[in-house]
Amino acid sequence: MNEIVDFLIVGFVSLLFSSIYRKRPTRRVFFWLVGWSFVLLHFAALLFHPTSRAGQTIHDIATLWTLTACGLCLVLSLEEFCENSHRWVAVFCLVGIPWLGSVTLVVLPASANIGLSIFACLSQVGTLVLALIFFRARRKLLLTLMLLTVVCSAWLIVSLRHGNVDGVLSVILTQCFSLNAVLFSFEQRRLTAGTATVGLALYAWGSVWVLSTLVERLVPGFTVNPELWNLPKYFVAAGMILVLLEEEIRSAETASEQYRLLFAGNPHPMWMYDRNTLAFLQVNDAAVAHYGYTQQEFKQMTLLDVQPDWNNEKTAHELRTKESKQLSGPWAHKRHDNSIMQMDIASHLLVHEGKDVTFALMQDVTDRLRLHEQLVLQAHHDMLTGLPNRTLFEERMKQTLTHASQYGHKAALLCLDIDRFKQINDTYGHAAGDHCLKEIARRLELPVRSGDTVARVGGEEFALLLHEISDCAEVEHIAKDVLNAFKAPIQIDRFEIELAASIGIAVYPDHGENAAGLWRDADTAMYRAKQAGGAQYEYVSKDISASTIEANEVEVCLRQALKTDSFEVHYQPQLTLDGRLYGLEALVRSRHSVLEKIAPARYISIAEESGLIVPLGNWVLEEVCRQSRAWMDQGLPAIRIAVNVSPLQLTRFDFSAKVKDAMARYNLSPNLLELEVTESTVMPDKGHASYQISLLAQMGIRLSIDDFGTGYSSLGRLHQLPVESLKIDCSFIQHIAEYKGTYPIVQAIISLAHSLGMKVVAEGVENEEQLARLKQLECDRVQGFLFSEALSPAAATEFLWHAYDVLPAQMA
Repeated sequence: MNEIVDFLIVGFVSLLFSSIYRKRPTRRVFFWLVGWSFVLLHFAALLFHPTSRAGQTIHDIATLWTLTACGLCLVLSLEEFCENSHRWVAVFCLVGIPWLGSVTLVVLPASANIGLSIFACLSQVGTLVLALIFFRARRKLLLTLMLLTVVCSAWLIVSLRHGNVDGVLSVILTQCFSLNAVLFSFEQRRLTAGTATVGLALYAWGSVWVLSTLVERLVPGFTVNPELWNLPKYFVAAGMILVLLEEEIRSAETASEQYRLLFAGNPHPMWMYDRNTLAFLQVNDAAVAHYGYTQQEFKQMTLLDVQPDWNNEKTAHELRTKESKQLSGPWAHKRHDNSIMQMDIASHLLVHEGKDVTFALMQDVTDRLRLHEQLVLQAHHDMLTGLPNRTLFEERMKQTLTHASQYGHKAALLCLDIDRFKQINDTYGHAAGDHCLKEIARRLELPVRSGDTVARVGGEEFALLLHEISDCAEVEHIAKDVLNAFKAPIQIDRFEIELAASIGIAVYPDHGENAAGLWRDADTAMYRAKQAGGAQYEYVSKDISASTIEANEVEVCLRQALKTDSFEVHYQPQLTLDGRLYGLEALVRSRHSVLEKIAPARYISIAEESGLIVPLGNWVLEEVCRQSRAWMDQGLPAIRIAVNVSPLQLTRFDFSAKVKDAMARYNLSPNLLELEVTESTVMPDKGHASYQISLLAQMGIRLSIDDFGTGYSSLGRLHQLPVESLKIDCSFIQHIAEYKGTYPIVQAIISLAHSLGMKVVAEGVENEEQLARLKQLECDRVQGFLFSEALSPAAATEFLWHAYDVLPAQMA
């Protein structure tokens, strides 16, 4: 009957810890739950009484294992071990295995005594090692553990010498639960009823086997009620539950204090009000300071008293709703002085003292909203003129075009640029320029209708959006009025500044239906008006717009080709008139799916306009140097290669350094590279280009003037340039054999070049008649389709291998 009662009590304790663990799943509670589950199994085993010897042995091992496993779980529940799985393994190896092995061998026959002695001794050594590893820095605890180990070791030695197996078992169990008692008592930072109960009960549990041995020795034949020895277990369980209860109480007290501090000391206004009556129940000091009412006044008020009168009906309905809102607002609240402020409110529904209440936290967002409105104004308006900026104008343009599309109206976009405005800033200063912009903004708003939009979209660029226009005549009338608005000079101090404007006009849907396309085309038309002399307006030209779109698309493809390495260099041979190979000209080609369908001259010119010619030219230079070195490494003779150089490249201060680095990187001699530049680049005797050309000539790099005769040359400067050769443009060679063709011009160029000691290269030689005329004029070198087209690197390699053995038949 006692065993059944014990089983029921421990079962209830295990069930209680299981319930606690579900609500509070900490490692400590987990190990306590597992430990008491082992105790439950221990008492369950005691309910069985096997009759066979083998059954009795298994029964005894099970009861001892479960009791020892409980002690091991209590060790693992300690703060030093419970949060670290590696320490679980250490505890199990150092003391768990020796303890379990010892209690197992106690039950086995006497033949296992040697193993029992080994495991029992290992338990003492393991306890000592455990103390030294984990508690070396805590001297008092270490000394206590060492004392416990010494006492248990002495008791163990005596038991082993006398063959007292029960004594060995008593030593192991005493050590197991005494170790728990020592570690638990030293772990506690504060003494409470719960921790004191657990600590004392663990000491009592560890003393059970010592006391039973003393009673047996000192009072032979005296029988102690077994339930007395079980009392420490129940006190340990009660103490653990008390410890958890104390922690819950402390957590509740801490939360209550934190709530009090959060509410009373919070810098934001906070209050609680009755959801039914809307009467204030509590307000904090921040609410008193922010709203200007006293605590006593708040207690006599409802939430409607802080609402503006025009908002009461809506507020009363919303505040009585049963929904909890994390954040709502902004709400208009009034202070004691009737000033209005905007508040964001976070609210939660609670039950307080039996009442349905709302707990609310307010944040004053008045300044934030005012700042937001200011930022929105700044984000959508030009700060100098007060006109809408590009962002707002684009938004209104989309709305206008959508409206025009729905109702079949026309709309117009006027792009306006002030002519020669930079001169105003340079002459009179930026303050005067700003004054002019303000006056221009004022004048532009006069001729437009109330529903139209005038915006400043750039430095001196403005845009006008006209909605619901009847025809182009109406647009022209407004455009003329805008131009007339500039006729009156602007007075600044004693100066009168006269201004004019150029306007580009795009009409929806006549010139397009896409906002971006209309703006682009109107901008192009505006620049045409400016180039035509300014002070006028121009409509969109579909042909020019198409050309602009094509240029934009080609520019996109150029950027893609540069990123994907879709360019390659082809090489066109240059020969002397006697058929010998003189050199090669490097010509860029593209493998890009779009660019390969376009003439190279077209996308090269777009690269010049967009600035992409600089990275493209640098890539060509690098590739030519690499290919030249590759040919020489293959055993081919060194050959001069001509590379076209853009004026934009020569304006870069570091261009000559890039050339020098590329040639040094591939170990090339300077005389193997020839750079071809245009007349307009080398003729002016100023700027970075002239300086870069001088540096390149000093390095020993040959220079030639490309497309000579198509530009504007200063013959007085030509003889001063470090130029080795002139290249006659193919347009002259094309008509050299025609009647009244270009023969005299070519003759004059060749004569001029030879008189200055320069060589002449004829480009674009395509037939025998052209070649014959060039021989008559003693041209030095020729290139063109008559001899070879531009060759890919592989074809150029094959050409070079045969160049010195096989001559073109037409050159013989």
